[in-house]
Amino acid sequence: MPEMDRRVAFVAHCLVNQNAKVSEFAKCAGVVAPLVERLRANGYEIQQLPCPEMSYLGVVRWWQSREQYDTPGYRRHCRVLARTVVDVAAAHMEHDYDVVIIGLDGSPSSGVRLTSTKASWGGRPEGAVSGGSDRIAGMGVWITELKNEFESRGMAFPRATGIAMDAQNFDMEAAMTEMDEFLAARMEPA
Repeated sequence: MPEMDRRVAFVAHCLVNQNAKVSEFAKCAGVVAPLVERLRANGYEIQQLPCPEMSYLGVVRWWQSREQYDTPGYRRHCRVLARTVVDVAAAHMEHDYDVVIIGLDGSPSSGVRLTSTKASWGGRPEGAVSGGSDRIAGMGVWITELKNEFESRGMAFPRATGIAMDAQNFDMEAAMTEMDEFLAARMEPA
């Protein structure tokens, strides 16, 4: 592949490993194959982003809203993870890779265009699996801290999108059509 065609996608951990999701939220057994297939078909290398929720609270955890994760301790944890991710992304950028970020829209942490909100949740949020959380425009806590780390180094935040797999009315085919459009709209060289 010619050097100018190098591409790398930094993908939300749970899109490459659905087993990282909180109980009852996994939609696929393991990897989200349609996404991985598209990335490979478009020549993207795949870098799995860390899952800050899992490394912060463990595998057995309740799902939470953005407000519940938006704490000084969790933000500090995300900032530590972001430093390593940006180190790796910077190395790719230095070699003229097209770098993209693919998150999980609707996630309190990994949402790129949408995040969750439900400030009144405490303990097990009733109805969460059936769409009990509201989704609002904005980034999750983890993606916000990742963006902040890029910007603190004077780097532009890469093109980013998300897949809303946790949405009640999620349609994989429509999401993959949108992903095809995102991947086709490569960033123009500066």
